[in-house]
Amino acid sequence: MLKDKFQLNQIIQRLSSVIFYTLPLKASLPFGNYLFYKFSFLKVLLYLTFPVAIIERSLPFGGLLFFLILFAGVVRNPNIPYFVRYNACQALLLDIALIIINYLLRILPVAEFGLIVFVFTLSIFMFAIFQCINGVEPEIPFISKSVRMQI
Repeated sequence: MLKDKFQLNQIIQRLSSVIFYTLPLKASLPFGNYLFYKFSFLKVLLYLTFPVAIIERSLPFGGLLFFLILFAGVVRNPNIPYFVRYNACQALLLDIALIIINYLLRILPVAEFGLIVFVFTLSIFMFAIFQCINGVEPEIPFISKSVRMQI
């Protein structure tokens, strides 16, 4: 009985950690517009990020509120397991990095760099999902070190 509860808890932690990484994936979707037209199978990513888009668009300042709720309610909450807090903070830092890159690309429009950002973010997303499903903390250079300092 106790072992079943522990396994269920592990599964919930791993799935919730995977869900957090849809936030930076959603932020990278505008960079990959060209690839969505070229390769139609990538439109599956739109369906993965649909719940995040609904939450962000249903409330005024939804993106900011979503960020604050995740940061204050998950990352800074010591009652939530470390694995979930680590992945939530890492996803938020990736999202912040993508927002900064988005603003820089508005100033200096380089279309090829946007495609590189999208492919890079997609690869981080797939890596993080694989690691989270296996119960391992994804190590992303520069970001993981900052996450450990935050938690």
